Amino acid sequence: LQEQARLDDAVASYRKAVVINSDYAEAHNNLGNALKELGRFDEAVASYHKALAINSDYAEAHYNLGNALQEQGRLDDAVASYHKALAINSDYAEAHNNLGNALKKLGKLDDAFASFRKALAIKPDYAEAGRNFLAALLYVPGISHDQLFDEHLQFAERQTSSITRIVDKFENDPIEDRRLRIGYVSSDLRDHPVGDHLYPLIANHDHQAFEIFCYADVAHPDEMTEWLQSSVEHWRTIIGMSDEDVARMVRADKIDVLVILAGRFDSNRPLVSAYRAAPVQVNYLDVATSGLQEMDYFLTDDDLNPPETEQKFTEEIYRLPCCFQGAPIEASPPVGPLPVDRAGRITFSSFNNPAKVSGEVLNLWARVLEAVPGSRLMLKYHRIYFVASLRHRIVSEFEAAGISKDRILFPEPCDTKYEHLLSYGEIDIALDPFPLNGGTTTIQALSMGVPVISLIGNSHVSRYSAMMLRHAGLIKLVAATPDEYVACARDLAGDLARLRALRQTLCEQLTTSPMYDAPVFAQSVEKAYRDMWGRWCTQAKPA
Repeated sequence: LQEQARLDDAVASYRKAVVINSDYAEAHNNLGNALKELGRFDEAVASYHKALAINSDYAEAHYNLGNALQEQGRLDDAVASYHKALAINSDYAEAHNNLGNALKKLGKLDDAFASFRKALAIKPDYAEAGRNFLAALLYVPGISHDQLFDEHLQFAERQTSSITRIVDKFENDPIEDRRLRIGYVSSDLRDHPVGDHLYPLIANHDHQAFEIFCYADVAHPDEMTEWLQSSVEHWRTIIGMSDEDVARMVRADKIDVLVILAGRFDSNRPLVSAYRAAPVQVNYLDVATSGLQEMDYFLTDDDLNPPETEQKFTEEIYRLPCCFQGAPIEASPPVGPLPVDRAGRITFSSFNNPAKVSGEVLNLWARVLEAVPGSRLMLKYHRIYFVASLRHRIVSEFEAAGISKDRILFPEPCDTKYEHLLSYGEIDIALDPFPLNGGTTTIQALSMGVPVISLIGNSHVSRYSAMMLRHAGLIKLVAATPDEYVACARDLAGDLARLRALRQTLCEQLTTSPMYDAPVFAQSVEKAYRDMWGRWCTQAKPA
């Protein structure tokens, strides 16, 4: 029943099993797995503890407990559970992988890399561990373009060595101006940054000229999932299917242009393209190359990958006028007055994932706090900053840089998006991390009238905030060096008149920019698809 995704029925069967035999450790463990899939994490944790009370050497139960604890944001406890699983079975590749994920969230990147490498040493074809490793590389300051590219090529070679490309001739008619079939593959067709950025495109597609398919690996659908499903012609659920089976489904649907969304993240499926599922295959909403020879295009723009970019791709770089669309923030709170006028001192913030907050980032932020006497820094990201080891690391590094812990604020986590946006009412200026900039975080700050200071780099991930700031008319808040970053923050903090003006005008500056012109954006994407398709038709037609 669980494998059929009939989770409520599975829970009922497991409960009957443990009524008959309360010492059935495997049933308690599998009950926990079903409850975890349903998002009932407290109950799942209780079931795993029951399994471990019966059998303390049950490595899978320790591992599954770690996964549930990680979902709850209890990262220190999750790390401890993974270590217990590995003490019992040191070759447990999945435990090494998820230990790496927990360590990455805690900002312990070196330890995370070690865990991912152990998982891959045990299981070289472990695609999830490989993608997690590649995603973690993006957080590393100073990584070279050559190293990043080489790691992606090695990943692709490992993962595709056992893949047999589908060689059957495409049945797609090579007619350039016919109605095209576009397929989107993602696990994030939900309330998620990918869902948010896809929303304006789906809402504005020309359905007379394009027939839209979604291939959804969405375990927990929500209102965004329902809206997307109702807005496209075809919805395919691919949960539990192999990449090859998905590729053959795409072939059967005669998809002309297949778009892999945010391939390296979450449970997304870049390897579907390795089977040559469609005539044209596009990497979109990712931040670096897939490394896959069968991926044809990388969709970007001049802000994120300018013509002089040194970043390397196996795909052909295809630039849109603007490749990033912000979804309207519905039911957001009104923008309030400037907090410094009430508090008497500047409050900086970062609401970004703490995995982005390396020692180099903390040192630069300490310099900003030193340059603006009396200022404070508020750090918030779900419940993760309440993890004891993470908070200790953050506070210790600030104190080592001469910043007292009373200047670092950890507010209570918010339960809703509305409450989260209300938090910007306490923030004067946001500080962007590097090299992996904020995305949704930067949009939210700007939408709430909070300017963002960003350090621009020479890779896709280190130019996101600069792109948004340019569109919002704030290119002067983009620093080229750490010294400029500090000076920019100091000067803006000292110009209260400018801060007050930005508070009232920034949201409109952003939402009237090309980043929020969804009809024009959709037309540019469709033009790109049509151009890509035309190129394939030219190659496919007999001479």
